[in-house]
Amino acid sequence: MSTLAKRPKVRKPRAWAFPQPDEFALANGLQVMLFHRPGQHVVSAGLSLDLPLAAEPDALEGVATLMARTLDAGTSAHPGTAFQDAVEDCGAAFEASVGYSSTHVYVDVPRSHLGAAIALMADAVASPTLADADVDRERALHLAEISQHLANSPQRAAHVFRRAILQRRYRASRLRGGEAATVEKVTGADVRAFHASYVGPVGATLVVVGDLDDAVPGLVEDAFGSWSNPGQQFAEHEYPQPRQRHLYLVDRPGSVQADVRLGHFTIDRADPGWADFQIAVHALGGAFLSRLNRVLREEKGFTYGVRLVNAPLRDGGFTYVQGSFRTEVVAEAVSLLPGLLDVRSAPFTADEVEQARQYLVGVQPLQYATAAGVCNAMMTLLSAGLGPAYVDALRAGFQRVTPESATDVASVLLPPERMTLVVVGDAASLAGPLAEAGWDVRVLDEGEWI
Repeated sequence: MSTLAKRPKVRKPRAWAFPQPDEFALANGLQVMLFHRPGQHVVSAGLSLDLPLAAEPDALEGVATLMARTLDAGTSAHPGTAFQDAVEDCGAAFEASVGYSSTHVYVDVPRSHLGAAIALMADAVASPTLADADVDRERALHLAEISQHLANSPQRAAHVFRRAILQRRYRASRLRGGEAATVEKVTGADVRAFHASYVGPVGATLVVVGDLDDAVPGLVEDAFGSWSNPGQQFAEHEYPQPRQRHLYLVDRPGSVQADVRLGHFTIDRADPGWADFQIAVHALGGAFLSRLNRVLREEKGFTYGVRLVNAPLRDGGFTYVQGSFRTEVVAEAVSLLPGLLDVRSAPFTADEVEQARQYLVGVQPLQYATAAGVCNAMMTLLSAGLGPAYVDALRAGFQRVTPESATDVASVLLPPERMTLVVVGDAASLAGPLAEAGWDVRVLDEGEWI
């Protein structure tokens, strides 16, 4: 007699929706969103500051990054290492980061220690020490990271592509953490002045996600209610514009493979065509058997994998092919890309759109299954000037996409003949074949800026 358990019936999945928060504001202007997620006993809290990198003085780009990295190096109430000791005592993890559109501070903590962790977060943003010695240490570490970043071929390709596709006057065209020439000038006094000028409760939003109880609003009030900055200033958000088409080959002598970026200035999440474009990008280069991978990996064997990537900004964005190829096949691979992206000649099929839709809709409940997933998503949306209702609106938008609508949007946003190209590899081996294939690239030395 079989002892195997009876196979359970597979039921139709229940309807899913992104959780909606309880929202309120403190008297000092801080907005608060509380997402109650039963069973999530590790709470994620994120503080989004309306502080874009455009606030940085041109000559001191990187000051925001150094400020974020020294927030946990001591505060008025917890000087020196006492702050990090207090974070460890409540079993929390503390992190701060900067983006082109906002600055974020995160804490993950067991629910039983949420009050202590929220208080430490408030202490870090309201009264950090930002001592000269701490800034000096972080500056030295960051300069080493920049050097390492630019020595890495994929990262160099991404950096040069950003500079090639966005007009130079915009902060978004340069490294998020600043470049060596500006970072090395930043002093402790500069960091403290930047914090005093821009970090305050007005325009900030605190997001708390987890198994919350009725005491949480009081904990937030106790921690953040006294935070103020009468001199708080505000920076305008950028509206970047694209450069004209450029073709660059960055010389990396002796490299046996090359990193390729080919793309175009496109749209942001708030654009009415975003759902159609997401479906199109997934079908072209987001799935393992997308058009790009099917030809360049499976049929040609040119690469381990190639992707089409959306990089939305707060306003506008860019979309690009990303891949690494053996040097001897780069010219052929690059020449195949425009045809693979040409949806005017080869419109999307119903099957391609349906597969992309099933993936993008199906992955949402997994992306937001944890407190950290919801918190991170909300912080991303706040950076884009969007709210929690956006996720469900996007999900509904995916359901409305048709092969015709996806084809129409992609044909406008991804014109193969107008795309910017960046290749990082051995120029001696690549310049000739690329020119013969019709790509009139400008060769840049490895350290040359554009």
